[in-house]
Amino acid sequence: MTFLELLGFRGFGNFLSPAGDIPPMRRVPLMGIVIVLVIITIFVSTRNPSVQEPSVTAMRSFLESQYVPEAGLLRASVTTYPDNVTIWLANDNLLAVKALKLSGSPLWRNVSVALSLYNVSSNDRIDPLLGRPLSGFFCPMIVEVGEVRSVKFNTTFELKLEKGNASCPMQDWEEYADLLVYGALSELLRGNREGAEKLYLELMTLWDGNGFRDKAFNGVYQSYKCALFVYLNRALNEKTGRDIRIRCLKILSALQAPNGGITTGYVVKNGKTVPIGDQNTETTSMVIIALLSHSP
Repeated sequence: MTFLELLGFRGFGNFLSPAGDIPPMRRVPLMGIVIVLVIITIFVSTRNPSVQEPSVTAMRSFLESQYVPEAGLLRASVTTYPDNVTIWLANDNLLAVKALKLSGSPLWRNVSVALSLYNVSSNDRIDPLLGRPLSGFFCPMIVEVGEVRSVKFNTTFELKLEKGNASCPMQDWEEYADLLVYGALSELLRGNREGAEKLYLELMTLWDGNGFRDKAFNGVYQSYKCALFVYLNRALNEKTGRDIRIRCLKILSALQAPNGGITTGYVVKNGKTVPIGDQNTETTSMVIIALLSHSP
């Protein structure tokens, strides 16, 4: 006798009489139906477990809280000095435009207009996240842009821009997890999937089970590198490495602070993700883009 027969189901004959009528309910025990439905529900839920992700709504609220109305731009961080009194046109605000737009915040227009006043639309580093391939990798350089006094935050912000120094090409870029992502995305944007997959495989060799241990690793994992991996994995639609993506999403969820922002760094102790650092605009924007962007 099968399990269903024990519950009162003995084939389709139990549901219809010879005349085609619905048989008396005594032949289909109500409790049996309930048990079967419960079993099906449990089976489906275990076959399709939900992947833990940071709250996009909370991240959007965090970015909006970073907005400096006097500049039309977002400050870099909350408490860490000097970033808490710094406005980075790039990377931060270039990324914030896309993140705010993807998450449905009208503030993206304000930030976009402000960036256009400074003629900033790229910085030769994060461009692939905005749909533009890189021509190479160069040492970063910082340009001082100006200052703005904010009544909202009761402080004076320094405006800065990070961009590539064309006179200083990087020969070791493949030793950095973030640059491998930008390189792979650049190849993908150029239509070279094979080249993108090669760099993707290189990237996975830097994963140690808890984070990306690349040339810049100093004992603290960088959260944004997990976000970049999630973005690239989605862009390639690769089954290989999806376990890393799921792990990264779990880590990023653990790094979401009560203010909605994503903490910049972390360590892992006894299997637990421990946040290190502050929540900032750059990292939080990258996580939103990784979750919601459909490009390249």
